[in-house]
Amino acid sequence: MTVHNDTAIWYRYIDMTPQAEALFGFIEQTIENELAGELAFLANHDRTKKAIQEIVDMPDRQVDLFIRFCLQNNGELSGRKRTRYFGFLSDEEIVRMERAVLSAYGRKITDRS
Repeated sequence: MTVHNDTAIWYRYIDMTPQAEALFGFIEQTIENELAGELAFLANHDRTKKAIQEIVDMPDRQVDLFIRFCLQNNGELSGRKRTRYFGFLSDEEIVRMERAVLSAYGRKITDRS
């Protein structure tokens, strides 16, 4: 088969407009919804970390672990995690640290880690 007309324009470059529009929509949704939520989560984490470090002097790794455990258990440190990782803390310190987590993240806590 021989084509004598200039038809290369019809098959050389495919129209990716719908795919580009969909990609733009995904990026827009990520920036407006997910990124804003992630930034709020990180700001709360930093605020909680600072509050906990004012209560007790612990390494950053342990503070992060405490926050993660509290977020996994709706703002409270479970007895098993307390015994295993934070046995050196007093009851009052634990309560104050849990309050710091709850004040930063609110009553309804969702785990983002």
